[in-house]
Amino acid sequence: MNDFSYSALNASGGRQRGQIRADSRQAAIEQLQSKQWQVVSIESAPVTAGVRRQGSKGNLQALGLLIDEMATLLEAGVPLAEALATLVQGQPGGHPLAGVLKQVRGGSTFSAALADSALALPVYTLQLARAGESTGQLANALRAAAQHLEAERAFAEDARSALLYPAVLIISGIAATLVMFVFVVPRFASILDNPKAELPWISQVVLQSGLWLTQHQVVVGLAVASCAVLGVYLAGLPAFRVAVWQLATRLPVIGAWTLHADVARWASLLAVLLNSKVPLLGALEQSNQTFRSRSLRGRADLVLGEVRGGKALSQALADHSLLEPSGLNLIRVGERAGSLGATVSSLAKMHTAQSRTRLKRFLVLLEPVAILAISLVLGGIMISVMLAITSLTNVL
Repeated sequence: MNDFSYSALNASGGRQRGQIRADSRQAAIEQLQSKQWQVVSIESAPVTAGVRRQGSKGNLQALGLLIDEMATLLEAGVPLAEALATLVQGQPGGHPLAGVLKQVRGGSTFSAALADSALALPVYTLQLARAGESTGQLANALRAAAQHLEAERAFAEDARSALLYPAVLIISGIAATLVMFVFVVPRFASILDNPKAELPWISQVVLQSGLWLTQHQVVVGLAVASCAVLGVYLAGLPAFRVAVWQLATRLPVIGAWTLHADVARWASLLAVLLNSKVPLLGALEQSNQTFRSRSLRGRADLVLGEVRGGKALSQALADHSLLEPSGLNLIRVGERAGSLGATVSSLAKMHTAQSRTRLKRFLVLLEPVAILAISLVLGGIMISVMLAITSLTNVL
């Protein structure tokens, strides 16, 4: 998936600018045309050295702090251009924010200047900025955007921190196994040359493996290093992360966590957009892009199409089984009471809590399983060596 910056005319002739994610330029044009928009220009979203694409912890944190500082200055009554100038002074030379300031001083709106800039902002921040300008509450809208960016960063950080210990445990187990095979097992490999030793098959496999690894240490080292480099490279590819997420959704224990995590991110962004007075259709369109699961994304797009056709949101969600009954009840209550943003926010908190519970449950199972697997491997090596020694003793 790639990001494209576009300029288009909507059905009423108003100019729309922003970013859209699609597999190709033609796919992006087709997405815009499906909204009855006339595409004026579209090109790959630029990436500058000052601010890279959204995705890493540092970038999300930097963007969140920048938007939060902007909201703070506006809440203090500082004029927009002056607030931008103040922030530009604290940035390195050539920062994209300088271009935003230049356009604002030239008469452009803040949201349009953001859309035309090289800042790697998520599309929903542009929606919030437009909604804040139209309602006269730009500071509140930017504050909401900053809070959501921070929530996304915190979620990613929590997931990484939770998986750190099991990852270290597994890597340590693999390293200990390699040490056993390379430095310990080969010392007993001479038993293989004894024609009178009746070695069990497991001892033969372990001793021959250790002997082979000792004789090919350079090849094994290069293979391990190549796998590590390849793993780091693949981890940075969005397509690979999507594929891993798709695999995780099918696993018995972690699959439930991915479901609640996806719905929590969707509901969280939807609540932020609705509370910032973004129209329901626009809020749904942006929120649907947060789904990592292809199945959930497909169902969410069907929901959007039916809501665009006039069906109630709760009914469309129920028809496509996107939410559990408790979540559907919250949506129905919000529709009836006219407080959909508040109830969707409650839905996000509910699924966030459930995702954390599922993640803890997964880790509770993962740690003993990893320890047991490592113990079985190391124990199997030691037992095979002891059996080999025993067989040699019996011969003598």
